[in-house]
Amino acid sequence: MTDDFTVFWRNDEHASTLFYDLLTRAERNAYDDVFLTQLAAYREANGDPVHADVFAAEYLLANDDAEGAVLCGERAFLARRIDHSAWQVLARAYRALGRWEDALLLDAYTAKLLNHPLSAEDVPPEVFTEEVLDRLSVASGKPSYAPFAISRMTYDAEHGLTTACTSFMGEFLPQLTSDLPPYYVGVYTEQEQQGNKAWLLAQIHNAADVTYYVGGDFIFDLIRSRRAPGRAELNLSPGQSVVLPLLGTTDFQQLRVKTPHIDKETPLTIATPNFFRLSESTALSSDHNFIVGTPITAQHSHTRRPLVLNILADALPWAVVRDNFAEWMPNTARFFARGTVFDQHFSVSEYTYPSLPTIETGMYPHHNGIFNDKITVPLRREFVTLAERMRDLGYATSNLMGDGIGVYNEVTRGYERLIITGYRQHAYEGVERTIRHLEGLGDTDQFIFLHTADVHPWPYPLFQITSSVQARLPLAERLSGAVGSEPSPYMRRTDLSMEACRQGIRDLDRALGTLYTYLEEHYAPDEYLVSLYSDHGVPIFSEHHYIVSPDLTHAAWMMRGAGVPEGIISEELTSAVDFYPTLAHLCGFPIGDDVDGVLPKLFGGAGREIAFSNSLYPTKSYCLRARAKTHTFHLETGTPVLANGTVDLARSVSAIYPRDYEGIAGYETDSPELRAFFYPRVREFLKGISNNGEMFPLPKEI
Repeated sequence: MTDDFTVFWRNDEHASTLFYDLLTRAERNAYDDVFLTQLAAYREANGDPVHADVFAAEYLLANDDAEGAVLCGERAFLARRIDHSAWQVLARAYRALGRWEDALLLDAYTAKLLNHPLSAEDVPPEVFTEEVLDRLSVASGKPSYAPFAISRMTYDAEHGLTTACTSFMGEFLPQLTSDLPPYYVGVYTEQEQQGNKAWLLAQIHNAADVTYYVGGDFIFDLIRSRRAPGRAELNLSPGQSVVLPLLGTTDFQQLRVKTPHIDKETPLTIATPNFFRLSESTALSSDHNFIVGTPITAQHSHTRRPLVLNILADALPWAVVRDNFAEWMPNTARFFARGTVFDQHFSVSEYTYPSLPTIETGMYPHHNGIFNDKITVPLRREFVTLAERMRDLGYATSNLMGDGIGVYNEVTRGYERLIITGYRQHAYEGVERTIRHLEGLGDTDQFIFLHTADVHPWPYPLFQITSSVQARLPLAERLSGAVGSEPSPYMRRTDLSMEACRQGIRDLDRALGTLYTYLEEHYAPDEYLVSLYSDHGVPIFSEHHYIVSPDLTHAAWMMRGAGVPEGIISEELTSAVDFYPTLAHLCGFPIGDDVDGVLPKLFGGAGREIAFSNSLYPTKSYCLRARAKTHTFHLETGTPVLANGTVDLARSVSAIYPRDYEGIAGYETDSPELRAFFYPRVREFLKGISNNGEMFPLPKEI
C-alpha cells in the first residue's frame, strides 16, 4: 500500500487471513507444528507484533514452557498496555510460575474491562498483602480519581475480596514504575487549623458517594517521602542548606529537633505537611513514626534557570481567543508580547486524559499507551517525562495545582510534590500558592507546573456556574444551560455556557496578571522561562462542531524568557508533542528516540509538515484531522475504537479540504500531489491504531 495512492486505505488480507487461521487453531487448542508454521508466516507478512507474541505465548504455555510464555507475553504487554489477549495469556503464565501478585494485577485489568468483580478463587491467602491489595485497588479504580480509590480492596478467608470507596489519605500510594520514594498522601493545609482537614476526611472517607461530593474540591498534598520509625538523621555538609517536609502520623505528636546548636520540640499532626529549613546536620525523634519528605536543596546553579514555569490553561480555546486576545486576556497578551505566541498550534486529543500525557512525554497517545480513561495502566518506565528530565537536571519539581489524572498512571511521577484536587483548580489560588512557594524557596531552582481549570466548561446543573455570570445574565440566558451531564467535548452551545467560558478566561487572566507582575519584579528576563498552553479547546462557541475540529483542537501555546525570541507571532505549524523537544532545547536535557515531537523552526529545528489531531476514544468512532499549511486530511471510521486503542480502517471515509473549509461538504478537493503528500504521512501515523480488521474476542470470564 506504500506507493498506492488510488485509495487511502486497504487492509492486508493475507495477514488477516493468517490471523484468523491462528485464532481458530488456538480456539481448538491445536498448538502443533502447523500452528508454528502459520505463526512464522504471520510474522513474515508483517502481522501485528503484539498479536504474534500473544499467539507465541499461547503456544509456549500449551507446551509447558511458562517461562518462554512470560517473555512473549511481557513483550506484548509492554508494546500495548491495554490488551485483554495479552493480559490473559500473561496472567496464566504468571500463575504457572507462582507469580500470583503479577497475575492478579492483570486479572484486575480484565475485570475492570468486563465490569466483573475480581475473584480470589484458587489464590493462596498469603498473597493478599497490604501492598498487593493497594495495587489491585488502583487497577480496579478510575485512572483520574487519585488519591481516591473507588474499589479499595480488602481480603479475608470467609468473604474473599471485598471493595469499598475511600481514599489513601495518611498512607503511601502504590507505584509500579518508579524506584523513588513513594508519594505519601497528605492534606493541603495553609494558614488554617492544623489537623482540621485530616480529621474531616477521616470522618467521611468511608461515606457513601464521598468521591462525588468531596472528591471534586478536597485538596490533597502528595509528597515523595519515607516513613521514619521514630527517628531520622539528616547529615549536611558545611554550607549546605535544605528544606525538609515533615508530616505526623498521629494527632499533635511531639517531634524533637536536635542540631549542634538547637534542641527543641515542635508539634506535627497526621497527614499535615510542615516545612523546616536546615543548615546543619539534624537528628529528628518522636515517640511515634513520622513521615520525612524528600529534602529540597537550597542552591542555584549557573547551568539552570532559577524558574521554569509551565501553565496548563485547561480548555483555553485559541480558535476563539486569538481574535480577542488583547481584549479578553490583556495581562497575558502584554506579558507574552515580549515572547513568542504560536498561532497555529494544535492539540493531539480533544480532552485532558490523553492530552496531559502527550504533553508530558512528547508522544502520541497510541505510542505512550495512555488514552483509555477507564483502565489504569502505568506509563512505561523507559518513557521519561518532562518533570523527570528536569529533576535529573537538579530542579526542585512541584505540581502546585493539578488534578489526579497523572498520578495513578504515573505520568506526573517526576514531581516531588503534587497538590491535587478533582475539579477546583482556580487560577487565583494557584497563583498565590506559587508566589508563596517561590518566596519560601527563592534560593532553589524551581520547575513548577500549574494546571488551571477556570476556562473549562462543565455541564450545568451538575457543576455550579460562577456567581458573577449567574447574577449578570438576563433570565432567559441564565436558564439556557445544557440539561444533563454530557462530557465537555459534546456540550452544546448555549448563552450560559459561552458566557461562563468567557468569564473563566477573564478570571484566569486577572489571576495570572498578579503572577506576571511578581515575576517581572523579582526576576531578570534571563532568569525564567514561562510557558502557557492549553490541552484542547471547547465546542460551545459553535453550532455544529466536530470532535477534532479547530473548536476543540486549535490550542494555545506561548513562551517567554531566556532563549525565546521576543515579539513573535509564529505562523509555524506546531503540535502538543512539540512542547517536549522545545523545553529540551531551551533547558538542555536529552530526548529519546521514542519522542514524536519535533523542534520548531523558530528554535533552529526541522519543524513539522503536519499536525495530527485525533479522537482515540474507545467505543466511539475514530476521527482524525491531519493539518498541513494549506490543506487538511480528514478521516472517520464509523466503527468504534476498541479498548486497546485500535480500530478497523477498512471502511473509513477520508477526504482532503482547504484548511479554511475543513469538513465542510462541497469543499472536498483532490489531486495526485495532495494524495502523494498526505497518504504516506497519515498512513505512517496510523501504524499502531489500525488493527487490520484483526480482533481477539472478549473473554466471557476471567
